[in-house]
This record gives sequence, structure tokens and C-alpha cells, in this order.
Amino acid sequence: MADDKLLDKQSEMEAELLDHLKAKRKAKRNTDSGKADVTLNSMMDMMTIILVFLLKSYGEEPITILPNTDVPISTSEVLPSDMTVLTVNKTGIFLLGTRILDLSEGKVPANFKKGGEQGLIIEPLEATLRQEVEKLKGLAQASGKQFDGDMTIIADQSTNYRLLVEVMQTAIGTEFKKFRFAVIQGGLSQSGRAPVHQ
Repeated sequence: MADDKLLDKQSEMEAELLDHLKAKRKAKRNTDSGKADVTLNSMMDMMTIILVFLLKSYGEEPITILPNTDVPISTSEVLPSDMTVLTVNKTGIFLLGTRILDLSEGKVPANFKKGGEQGLIIEPLEATLRQEVEKLKGLAQASGKQFDGDMTIIADQSTNYRLLVEVMQTAIGTEFKKFRFAVIQGGLSQSGRAPVHQ
């Protein structure tokens, strides 16, 4: 009889253990259903890609203005588009940030102009712009577009008007047709005038 009680107790414990294991398996199956596992490596890869994209997008400016260039203020709401950028300041003329010509007292030396002192075509700028036009035409043709001849000129506020005329005349001779002048976007004061910065 003692053996029977012991066997009953043992089979009762085995039954409880089996019930417990079945309940544990069932609970595990219920928690696993409907949920997908994402490993930490996959999540880190995804976040890294998103971070790189956001940093690249955030850091882009439509136009880069060289140091020591005092650009005029504008109240326009229109943002500049991507195009050829020519910078003219007191020290030189730059195409897309690359120095093309050094200026002497804010003027192009006569030996760099067709026709000497009174000439309107700046020879080193003309040669560089012709190369740029050929490159842009090739890119436009490859993408199925047409070369539009747009140029943004970033000029210092103190730039001589004659120098701007020479730069624009040179650019016109190399198939640039539309010019935009880059300015710093500012607001109007209460009087309706743009704020004056000294």
C-alpha cells in the first residue's frame, strides 16, 4: 500500500510537470505569434543609413559664399537653384570655389583682357568658362536635358561696376545667358527698408 501511494504521488507529480511544461510551451507559442524579431545589427545598420542621409541633407546649402565676401541683403523669398556659381570679390574671381584670376586693387590687370585696359573680355575667365560650358553641355545631353546657360554671380558689395560688366560680358561670350546675383536673405524693417549692416 505504501508503494501504491508512492506510485500515485509520483504519477501525480509527473502529470503536474507535464501540465506545467505544456502551459509553458503554449505561453511561448502565444507570445511568438504575430511578432517579428529584429536583430540589433539590422537596426543599427538601418539607423546608420538614415543618419548619414540626414546629415548629408542637413549640411547642404544652395550656394557656398567664400570668406571675406560682403554680399548684399535681399528681401526676396525665392531660393537659389543649382547652377554655375561665379564669385567676384576684392581679391579675385572664382568659379565654383576655384580661383581663376587674382585682382589688383579690385580690377583685372590689362594684360589679362582682350583689348588691353578698355577691353571687356577677361581671357583666363573666358577659357575656364568655355571648358565649364562644354562640361555642362555634356552632362545635360547625357541626362536628356538642354543646357540652360544660367549663372549665379556672388559679388562683394564694394565690387566695381566695371568689373561686373567685364565678368558678365565674358560669360555672355561663352553661352551663359541668364544671370542671378546672390544676396543674403534679410527682412524689412518697420520702415519698409532693408536693414543696414555696418
